[in-house]
Amino acid sequence: MKNLKRYRILFICGSLLVLYTLIGGLYLPIKTGINKTSVNRILSDSDQHFEIELYNESYFKEINTVFLLSGDRVYFGDVLKNNPSRNFGVSFNVNLGSKIDSKISSLFLSGVTKGGDSASLYLPECIFIQKGTSDTVQNNGIESKNILTSVKLIDDFQAGFPNRTLLFESIRNLLYHVPMWFSMIFLLGMGMLFSILYLKTNDIKWDIYAESFNKIGIINGILGCITGAMWARVTWKSWWPVDDPKLNGVAIGMTMYFAYLILRNTLKHEIHQKARISSVYAILVYPIFIALIAIMPKLAAVSLHPGSGDTVGFNNYDLNNTLRLFFYPAVLGWIGVFGYIAILRVRYETLMKEKIENEEDEV
Repeated sequence: MKNLKRYRILFICGSLLVLYTLIGGLYLPIKTGINKTSVNRILSDSDQHFEIELYNESYFKEINTVFLLSGDRVYFGDVLKNNPSRNFGVSFNVNLGSKIDSKISSLFLSGVTKGGDSASLYLPECIFIQKGTSDTVQNNGIESKNILTSVKLIDDFQAGFPNRTLLFESIRNLLYHVPMWFSMIFLLGMGMLFSILYLKTNDIKWDIYAESFNKIGIINGILGCITGAMWARVTWKSWWPVDDPKLNGVAIGMTMYFAYLILRNTLKHEIHQKARISSVYAILVYPIFIALIAIMPKLAAVSLHPGSGDTVGFNNYDLNNTLRLFFYPAVLGWIGVFGYIAILRVRYETLMKEKIENEEDEV
């Protein structure tokens, strides 16, 4: 630890990756998409008018086709104004027929981009079609298999980050919140490893490593909670949904690591006693912490977090290669930066220990 030069490359590389993530993650646009519709329910066998709100609509030159996809049937509507704006109107007259009570439909828009390409937008399960009292006409939809073969979703060729329902611009937080949790798990895992090394060798330097990596890992956890709360406020309309199993697991796990800090601060007098007790604690608490934030939420019946309970993980979403080009470097970057900070703290604590020992020798 007397020479930090070999570790500076870790900091430089990590900093460059984080800078790359910050610039690219904030600069690249979100792809064109459908934000929402002005209604979520329409009646069949009558003229139904509603508005569609687009995001980044300037990418399109005109919208020429709009239809609802429900099951194996497609119901076409009329575009009231084909010059796209943030909000534009559509009209539908759907006949479900005497044997169909109601359907949940997804909305498709097709048009021409300013580059001359044909492209479609898609909003899943956004309209509930309720059968009107006078609807006894045979189903007026056509089979979807002949229509969907010609649909080319805008995600296939437009540059930028994917436009996903509920997430929209907040999808950029995937580059900060999730990598910070990866960094936290790595640092706390190293803290457990160094604790094992101390118990095996009884060398106090490994306790210094363990303490430093655990403390910086806890700081990572706090930052992860802050960025997660900001994301939750946007997508779930709550800073901290109290009934989410993953958030509850995080709260319990972070409390356990705060107890680690209190324990070390309490045992001040005998260095090796403090090192032994805190090492045993760190070794025991890490697998419990991982179980609380990674295993138990998957076993829950219901959860808001992707990949927990009844939700699917981000790996099951089409996050596109553009987002991956920034996500993986972000993980490595944050690990590098915070890992270097932990090493600097080891250096500081080592120097302070040597200073105290020299003063005691002089006395």
